[in-house]
Amino acid sequence: MNCKRCHHTDSIHEPSSESHSFLKAGKCLIPNCTCKQYLDPIDEIDEELV
Repeated sequence: MNCKRCHHTDSIHEPSSESHSFLKAGKCLIPNCTCKQYLDPIDEIDEELV
């Protein structure tokens, strides 16, 4: 999945236990990217996604 803020993939964001995302991804590791927190493209998990 891609970040809602910077559009980079979740795998390029560093893991963070303090993250509010479902994937526990923190800041983006792409040089010059200012994204400090991965934003999930899916806001909530509903019954269809489970």
